[in-house]
Amino acid sequence: MRRALVALTLLLAAACGPKPAEFPVGFYGVSTPADADLLAAHGYDAVQTYETDPAKVAAMARAARRNGQLLLATPFGVMGSTWPVRDYRGTVWYLQDEPDVSGVSDAELAARDKKVRAWDPASKSAFVVGSGSAAADYPGAGDDLMVDWYPVPHLPLESVGEQVRLTKAAAGKRRTWAVLQAFNWKDFPQRDPKKPRIGRFPDMAEIRFMSYDAVVNGAQGIWYFTYSTATGTNLAQTPELMFAVDWTARELRAMAPIFARGRPIPPPFAPVPGENQARAWTYHGRDYVVLVNPNAGKDCSVDPELLKATWRPLFEVRRDPRELLRRVGGLYFLRQHQVLVLESRLRLKRLLGR
Repeated sequence: MRRALVALTLLLAAACGPKPAEFPVGFYGVSTPADADLLAAHGYDAVQTYETDPAKVAAMARAARRNGQLLLATPFGVMGSTWPVRDYRGTVWYLQDEPDVSGVSDAELAARDKKVRAWDPASKSAFVVGSGSAAADYPGAGDDLMVDWYPVPHLPLESVGEQVRLTKAAAGKRRTWAVLQAFNWKDFPQRDPKKPRIGRFPDMAEIRFMSYDAVVNGAQGIWYFTYSTATGTNLAQTPELMFAVDWTARELRAMAPIFARGRPIPPPFAPVPGENQARAWTYHGRDYVVLVNPNAGKDCSVDPELLKATWRPLFEVRRDPRELLRRVGGLYFLRQHQVLVLESRLRLKRLLGR
């Protein structure tokens, strides 16, 4: 009964929660309104399309409005068409995919942004960099600055947080969105075609860690790449892979009101460099903590404050957080790349705004 009440509370919070632009949970590579409808049913409130035909983009925009989704789409195929701009209302215009990789300068990107705003003055714009270290090279464009990073299995999983942190530092007043891996590198060309292809689809735990690692390091929205695969299928045709992404996406949608509208507060313990990382918020009288262990090959001790009865873990089958951790003597450890999401009891001082 307690778990059912917790789930109901989170669902009600999500139902009256923030608009998708405040904390989108979305998928790249969505081609049809039917796909947008399916993803809406799975709980995704944002979709990106590579379609450029004006009629197809307009149809995607209608589907997104009907579903209450944010649509991210390329503007340059529709700007010169006879379709009125009102048919695309609500769309966030996608200025460029990885300008740092394709050699597009900040001046070029800013000029594109200016052109789009002259055509659609009420619109917002975004672009994605291929590396957080390049984000500082693009201060002149976009309302939303995105970074994509796909480490499995070539790079450390915790490199996601580093890339988001670099992007966030360069974003200024722009929102920071993370685009995370939901594909198998074997389905894409390798840099050296003479070498055997290496890759696999991230497992459920890896997707969960990457998502929360991004949030802890400043992401204000999470996207997954990609719904349409390089082999001409989509994830709905591989339910086990879709489920691996859905699991975390549902958690993020439930947490979106807290991430978007909660008041950031210091974690209830003193963080130790090289140990667990955490972010905390207070929302509607309760405190929330997201704790991640970004250390490969190292379990990190959890501060006793978080093990008190005043905290309960969310999205777990255990009420006591200690039952989710590794015990050594009297200490409890978060395993490498493990995530713990905690909610406090109602606190009067929070209800009073303190």
